[in-house]
Amino acid sequence: MKKENVLLTTCLRPTATVKTRLHQLMQEGALDFHLVERKKMSIHTLQQTYQLPVLVVDKQRLEYYALEEKTSFFFHPSSAVFRIKQFDTTGYDPLIAIACLEEGMTVLDCTLGLGSDAIVMSHAVGSSGQVVALESKAETALIVREGLIAWQEGYEPINDAMRRIEVLNEQHIRYLKTLPSDSFDVIYFDPMFEKTVTESTHLNGLRTLADYEVLSIEAIEEAKRVAKKRIVLKAHFESELFNQFAFERIKRKSSKLHYGVIELS
Repeated sequence: MKKENVLLTTCLRPTATVKTRLHQLMQEGALDFHLVERKKMSIHTLQQTYQLPVLVVDKQRLEYYALEEKTSFFFHPSSAVFRIKQFDTTGYDPLIAIACLEEGMTVLDCTLGLGSDAIVMSHAVGSSGQVVALESKAETALIVREGLIAWQEGYEPINDAMRRIEVLNEQHIRYLKTLPSDSFDVIYFDPMFEKTVTESTHLNGLRTLADYEVLSIEAIEEAKRVAKKRIVLKAHFESELFNQFAFERIKRKSSKLHYGVIELS
C-alpha cells in the first residue's frame, strides 16, 4: 500500500467547488494524500490524530500546515504586485534591469519558492516570452502552481504574468542535465538559506518546506551550458556564492539581498 504523507481535507464549510477541487487533487496525485472529512475538527486535532501535515482546500486557496506548526503556508504574489506596478510606471525593476530582460526572452527560474521573482520576470518577457520555474518540494510546487492559476489581482497584467508561468516539480541539477545547450536566454538562482528565511517574516509559512540545498559547482557548470546570455544570482549580502562562482556582484545599499551576474555572450 502506498504510504500517505499529507492529510488532505477541506475548510470547515466547504462549497461544491471546494469538494470538486478536493477530488481533483486526489486524482492528480501530486502528493501522497490521505483524505479525511473535516467535520468540525481543528487543524491541531487533525495534526495530532493522524500525525501528518495537513493540506486544506479552502474557498480561495490551498493552505499547508506542517506537523506541529500553527502557521499555514499559502500562495500570495507578495512583492511582485507593487514591483510590476512600479515597473510599468517607472520602467525600472532591479531584477529586470540586471537580467536585461526583454519581451520574447526565455527564462529558467531554478528556485521558484513563493514565485514573486518568477512573476516579475514573466511580466518582463511578456506573452511572446517564456518562464519555466522549478521547485524541488512537491508541496510548494503544488501550492504555488495552484495559486498562480487561481489568484486574482485588480491589475490584469499581474494575472497575465502569473498564468503564463510553467511550474515543474523538479530538482534543478537533474532538470538542467536534461536540457540541450543554449536552451534558455537567462537562468536564475535564488537559493533559500536559513539566514534569509529567518530575516523574512513573510516567509514564515515556508520554513518547513524550504529547500536549503547549497548551490553547487555542478549546477553552475550546467547553467553555463544551458544559458545563452547570462546567469543571475540573488543571495544574502554575506553569502560566499558571489566570490565562489565569480559572479559580478551588484550591491544594493537598501537591501540585504544582492544580485550577481555571469555574462555568457
